[in-house]
Amino acid sequence: MLSMHGVDKRLAARAVLTDVTFGCGAGEVCVITGENGSGKSTLLRIAVGLVEPDRGSVTVGGLPVTGATGRARRLLGYLPDASDALPELSVAELIALVQTFKQAGGPAGTAAVTTLRARLGVETVWRQRLATLSFGQRKRALLLAALIGAPPLLVLDEPTNGLDGGGTSMIRELVDERRSAGQATVLATNDRDFAAQLSATRWQLADGRLARAARADS
Repeated sequence: MLSMHGVDKRLAARAVLTDVTFGCGAGEVCVITGENGSGKSTLLRIAVGLVEPDRGSVTVGGLPVTGATGRARRLLGYLPDASDALPELSVAELIALVQTFKQAGGPAGTAAVTTLRARLGVETVWRQRLATLSFGQRKRALLLAALIGAPPLLVLDEPTNGLDGGGTSMIRELVDERRSAGQATVLATNDRDFAAQLSATRWQLADGRLARAARADS
């Protein structure tokens, strides 16, 4: 579902990613670990088309992730680690915007959002502006946005940051359900306990290079 081949990226004078080749297939969960500053967030931003690599290729569902049509981006959902996106919008306005982009409206889309609102615990803040929410509340709202349209590929950057134990359990359940449904999930995390609870293919990023890891805490 996600394919990255020979990806290089430099930021300023530092080589952040070097010859990264990585893939995550349908029904697979891929966990990427690495020290703070190792480049995990940069790798995920390249995967979803927010940052262009200096070299290499990235496809989602066989489509280039960058380009004018945006077809590949409609196949994915992305939860960033930072949660300050579009602060003047209410949660409801953010979700409506994403539904329009994903073409995921109508009765079915509305029913799916209603179910997710309750599950993710954002009903009480539905009409509030994102800027007024706590970090954890914004994280839940952005996760809802990422799940709009049941994307075949979900990319999560430090998904448990700002969440309590109940929120972490909810994320784990969502990831497990996606695997059972044949959907791909890529996530980067430093939460070793959370990573250890996932049935996943494990990767480690160090010194700009991504390699398979034997364990989530390796």
